[in-house]
Amino acid sequence: MVKIGFLEDEPIILAAVGVKISQTPFEQGSIQDIYEECRANGEKSKALVNEIMIKHRHLILGDFLPYAVTLEDISRLAAIYLWRSVNANNLVFGAGIEASFRVIKPNRYNEVVSDLGKMSFKAYKRAVDLGVPEQDARYMLSEGALTRMIFSAPPRYLAKLANHLESTSLPELKEIGKKINSLVQKKFGLEFPYEPLPSRWLFRGQKKDQIKNEEDSLDFWKTEHSISLNMRVRGSLAMFAQLVRQRLNLCVIEPLEAIAKTGRFVVPPTFPKIIIKDYHRVAEEARQRQIELLEKGDMNFVYFLLLGQEAESMIYGKGLQVIETSRARSEGVAQWEIRNAVGIPLTRRLAECPGLRKQIGPDCWRIGKCFQPATFKTKKNACRAFSQAGGNWKGTLEELLKTLTEHHQVFRVHSPGD
Repeated sequence: MVKIGFLEDEPIILAAVGVKISQTPFEQGSIQDIYEECRANGEKSKALVNEIMIKHRHLILGDFLPYAVTLEDISRLAAIYLWRSVNANNLVFGAGIEASFRVIKPNRYNEVVSDLGKMSFKAYKRAVDLGVPEQDARYMLSEGALTRMIFSAPPRYLAKLANHLESTSLPELKEIGKKINSLVQKKFGLEFPYEPLPSRWLFRGQKKDQIKNEEDSLDFWKTEHSISLNMRVRGSLAMFAQLVRQRLNLCVIEPLEAIAKTGRFVVPPTFPKIIIKDYHRVAEEARQRQIELLEKGDMNFVYFLLLGQEAESMIYGKGLQVIETSRARSEGVAQWEIRNAVGIPLTRRLAECPGLRKQIGPDCWRIGKCFQPATFKTKKNACRAFSQAGGNWKGTLEELLKTLTEHHQVFRVHSPGD
């Protein structure tokens, strides 16, 4: 069961809690423990937040308010569903930080996925022990894996989000919505009418029910403010979990039922053959359970989806939102799949627009200096472009994007009746 809390403190202290949540192993204490540590070491916490914002430009830390909602033991599925709803184009403002499975080893899962949870955690541990990065090993985990997060938003948007979650068909989301609504009324004395969101992620339905048959398009007229993007993207749920947290471009992802029935899985390029075999076994078990539960009309099928399971989405963006996505998602330290599925193809398309070439792409191309932190606690030279140019790329943008491109495979698990 999700444990929901409410913290009140200086925004910079709550931002420090967010930083610590993203990096602190689950075994080292609860969110409350992290908060008490940040509060007890106030000056150190403030210095950490300011260093991250100035040095690495992670400015989401400046979006925190003097209060925040905390969610302990929220499923990965519920977390991505929440984040996808929070978006400028979906008329919900908010900011927060989640435990990063790129650096933290998950250690628990929703009891619904008990057998698959044990199986997937065993495969995950084996992969990590063989040297597969945590950010890739997580592709074998189920969406029933549990995480934690901190989220801050004005009362209206907390209530708007809560009402949206409460209106879904998944008990976990309903519970989260109900408890956040109760907190808003208790803390602020405010009651809001239901405000429907422009975009909802469907649980049941076919791809065509969520993603219309439309072509990719990029419209541009003289200035960056005129940009209008409609972009079709395929990628793992792990990749989309990161993409939606940017909160700029709206991701309209196909229904969760359609993802399950398609049964395609993204294979990270770091997987050796022995781990790929493990991945196939986990995926076969996961898809079997997904289909069984779907046939029974049981919404718990969503917890059996794997983080590596492939989905299709339309991305809608306007103006500088699109420019910022090119910059953030094409960096060499960006997660490899989001860079290949979104950052690089988007940057290539924007490069064809007159006057935009020097506004897009990685820092080393635009500014001639790398401001990015080392990714998942490795050295910057893990970035091939940094290894070649030391943060000041002298070649063409096309050469840089080619250098940063990584290839991967996808496999499909079939079931009777496919």
